[in-house]
Amino acid sequence: MPLKNFRLIALSLGLAVCLPALTNRPANAADPLVEETNRQVVGDAFEGWEAGTFNVFDLLDADVVWTITGFDPVVSSTYRGKEDLLSRTVAPFNARMSEGLSPTLHAVWADGDDVLVRFDGQGRTAAGDIYRNHYLWIFTMEEGVVTEVTAFLDTAAFAALLSRDPRMDAIE
Repeated sequence: MPLKNFRLIALSLGLAVCLPALTNRPANAADPLVEETNRQVVGDAFEGWEAGTFNVFDLLDADVVWTITGFDPVVSSTYRGKEDLLSRTVAPFNARMSEGLSPTLHAVWADGDDVLVRFDGQGRTAAGDIYRNHYLWIFTMEEGVVTEVTAFLDTAAFAALLSRDPRMDAIE
């Protein structure tokens, strides 16, 4: 086989392998404007949460899929829909707190439709002690709304708080 034909076959095989990978890429994955817009929306929401002027859960689509990673049988799960998340995690959390969770934002990064947020949170429990946790949330955005979240946190600390009887904490 002449070298010219070999090169042509190798080029054709290379294109056959690479082109599908390039065309399957999300249309806005490399769009810097989409990335910056997503980063700004989430960053502003967290700054509003820090200031007490915005509820970060207002960013969520009604059908959001929220996964808390880990192996804790109480909290590590996938929650389907905003109401499922709020009723099974946020409401029980708030029932055990005398003040809401106060975030301290460390960094916000964007990569296409994904926005990563690293923050610490703390607040006073109904029993009077301080709840603290470290978080990394990965938001997947579609047109300015969060459609999916993967949440990394100390699930043992979160589960320990949820295991408390909120009625007993309020008495103490």
